[in-house]
Amino acid sequence: MNLKHAIIPALSIALFVVGACGSPAKKDYSKEVDEGTFDGNKYTSQALGWTMEFPDNWIITTKSSLESLDERSKESVNDTTSNMSGIKRTLAFQKNFDNNFQSSWEAFSGDEAAYKRIIAANHVRIYTNYLERNMYTDTIPGKLTVSGVTFDTYEVSLNNREAKVFATQLLMNALVKGKFMTVTISYNNEADKQKMLGLFKKSTFK
Repeated sequence: MNLKHAIIPALSIALFVVGACGSPAKKDYSKEVDEGTFDGNKYTSQALGWTMEFPDNWIITTKSSLESLDERSKESVNDTTSNMSGIKRTLAFQKNFDNNFQSSWEAFSGDEAAYKRIIAANHVRIYTNYLERNMYTDTIPGKLTVSGVTFDTYEVSLNNREAKVFATQLLMNALVKGKFMTVTISYNNEADKQKMLGLFKKSTFK
């Protein structure tokens, strides 16, 4: 299994712990992504053929804060070998510390069977990481089709000792144009979840 793919969920996990930092809204967001273009509050990844709108009153997450988050995430799981250089950061935005959207892609040369093995291993790794930290966790796997592309979904809810959910993350993966695409929605309330998920469901792949 490619270690670069394996680190993706671990990076997402850290959002619960450290959050994502952002920058005030500005006209030129191009430096905050590795690939793609912006037109107002609309982002397009030419590599994925993907276009999505984002809320104009939310914050575009800076690439530098995501890079810092990557390093802290690797440290949290004692990962000293994964190479992040192949991962391309695409649209990332947030309302606040607890409610944010991230996306990325990485070139993928395997077949469907290899993809499924990576997804299964990633889900086990996420659950195990929380279990090892004695965190109460509920997980729900599923599927979501967006503009003809079917994503494997994995929703992870973290509970306190009173069994009350305090944070939830929805991880989504799919193969798109020979690329391993990852979308992560982290939230602590249903309204912000539906806002981010609704915009993603309305996005298009061509």
